[in-house]
Amino acid sequence: MTRNLMASLCATVLFSAAPAFAQDNANAPFKIDFGSALRDRMFWNLQVVTAKVKTKSEEPRDITGPVVTIKDLNDYLNYEFLDPNGGYGKGDGELDTKLEQYDQAVQELVNGIFQDSPELFPADATLADLNALTPGRYAGQYGYLGTPKGIKAKAGDPNATLALSVGYYLDDGHHWAVEALVLGAPVTSSVYGAGTNARGEPTSMSGKELLTTKMLPPIVKFGYNFGDRSWPVRPYIGLGAMYAIFFDSKTTSYFDQYQGGKTSVSLKNAFGVGPFVGLSAGNLAGSPWNVGLTVGQVKLKTEATLVTRGTMITTQSGATKDYGSKVNTAITSSENLYAVPSPSRYPNGFTTELIKDLAAYKASQKGGDGTLGTFVRKQRTTLDTTIISLSVGRSF
Repeated sequence: MTRNLMASLCATVLFSAAPAFAQDNANAPFKIDFGSALRDRMFWNLQVVTAKVKTKSEEPRDITGPVVTIKDLNDYLNYEFLDPNGGYGKGDGELDTKLEQYDQAVQELVNGIFQDSPELFPADATLADLNALTPGRYAGQYGYLGTPKGIKAKAGDPNATLALSVGYYLDDGHHWAVEALVLGAPVTSSVYGAGTNARGEPTSMSGKELLTTKMLPPIVKFGYNFGDRSWPVRPYIGLGAMYAIFFDSKTTSYFDQYQGGKTSVSLKNAFGVGPFVGLSAGNLAGSPWNVGLTVGQVKLKTEATLVTRGTMITTQSGATKDYGSKVNTAITSSENLYAVPSPSRYPNGFTTELIKDLAAYKASQKGGDGTLGTFVRKQRTTLDTTIISLSVGRSF
């Protein structure tokens, strides 16, 4: 990419200096003839480019599976009944797993998952199958907590940037032209939360900044200029192709908290084609200078890959607020059960302590790093991008 930009700049300088070069080398045995006709057909524009973006995103897909399953919770409770002393070592949760209230709270969460996700269970599944403290017919085979339903993303409008383009008229009448944006400062854009959760409410991340990214937007346009080249104002219509290169994408601290761990993000580069229209004004008093306004529409389809490491859902994690009504009620009642009677004993909240216990159990029984693990999610997004550029330029 950098080599292409440098080559284009060198070409710009070379053609600008062509008259002097040709005169100084008039008697050279090998001459390069940059005639006036060639220079007349070539042009450059310095542009201020801005964009407006409309977003249509799909819901995220859990590539590596859910964060917590009914099987995890039932296995954990069953283990506790076989070994009531627990003893998972330093770093496990502070909840007393021998308390009947604790077991009741976990079972309410299991029941909430069951009731909020009927599509995940066999038609004849019952709560009795899940309430059993020993593995039942369906215990652990269905139901989970992963990425909450209804999560969407909305791209913000990128900042304006300066860009240099070079072009060439394909005929002497300056009707048909091809133009390429060869150099431009990267644009910066933010992505915000959106969507409606399973309870029909705006997600807790709605309107919150989730990540920032930078983009290089090389564009090539091919089009037709109406009227005679001597006209002071000429309409333009054409087709443009854009290749969006995303880089330096970073999540915000809020999004990391929502996900339950530090999250890295990468965005797939995207290609799009669309119509462009515009007006150019020039040729006043024979001047080679002109000004122009161009508006184009390009649709880009990209995909974000999100990797969350060291996942530990806490009482403060935003994801817990976006689950279905039954799960939400179970979590809320459990938090109140443990926070209200003895806030000094469980200062971090029920969800925090349960997940710490569950992670410690999984590490002791199945190996691991004492967290719920690393989880990968992907989300596809379509960006309907309106590109607006104001330019000033001239022929070579």
